Amino acid sequence: MPVIRFVLAAPFLFLAIATACGSTTSVPDPNHRAVGCMETVREGGGEIDPPKPGALQCPSGICNYQTQSGCGAGLACRPQFTAASEDVSPGCEASGAGTTAAACSTGSDCAPGYFCAAGACRKQCCGRDWSACDPGESCIRELEVKAGGKVVDSGMDLCFPVNNCDPLDLGPCPNAPGRECKIVDPTGAVACEPISVAQVGDPCDHDNACRAGLTCVLDHCRKLCNAEACGEPSCDADDGGCVHFTRDPAGVGECTPGW
Repeated sequence: MPVIRFVLAAPFLFLAIATACGSTTSVPDPNHRAVGCMETVREGGGEIDPPKPGALQCPSGICNYQTQSGCGAGLACRPQFTAASEDVSPGCEASGAGTTAAACSTGSDCAPGYFCAAGACRKQCCGRDWSACDPGESCIRELEVKAGGKVVDSGMDLCFPVNNCDPLDLGPCPNAPGRECKIVDPTGAVACEPISVAQVGDPCDHDNACRAGLTCVLDHCRKLCNAEACGEPSCDADDGGCVHFTRDPAGVGECTPGW
């Protein structure tokens, strides 16, 4: 039986420069603005590197999960496994016509390049390559399967909807108990992910995600803030300035030390 797991994208590796929160000095740079309650750094810039080609990160085999190359007409490349062995490999199987969000009960209901997960066809991808997904989705869930009596990684990911929650809300997602809203890829997309416990300054990576209200930058958790004028949550003096980078969702910044 397939097991779908929520995952966070790799930590983001961008830096920029800005002024410190709370400064009362006027700054002529158009990226800065003085307001009654604080001075806000609106844009910190930064680049978003394209993802590594997902097709090259799929497991090797007779076919490719992302491109579907290697399978004939009417067949789909999907994980093949049995109860007798922990081995999982790409293989060809019967397919249907269902695409993104189409209702399904088995893989044969979904078109090539799609997998039946939690009752809906989801586009296949590898290596968290968000460019393989439809607009409004990102390659954020790893597919694990039960093979040889154990739950193992299939090597395939799935595209799921994003930007359906508030990353500044520290509570659990209303419609997803046990999950909280987090930034899930370097484009600033957000989604409900499993609750984490890593605090500001704690180490973080793909397997050790930061808790709600934080994001992983240079392998450490950093506090998120409201990048609008006088917005809350804001940055404490020790947190640094509230800076919106290209990698952040609209209206959301990061409390950046030394700014």
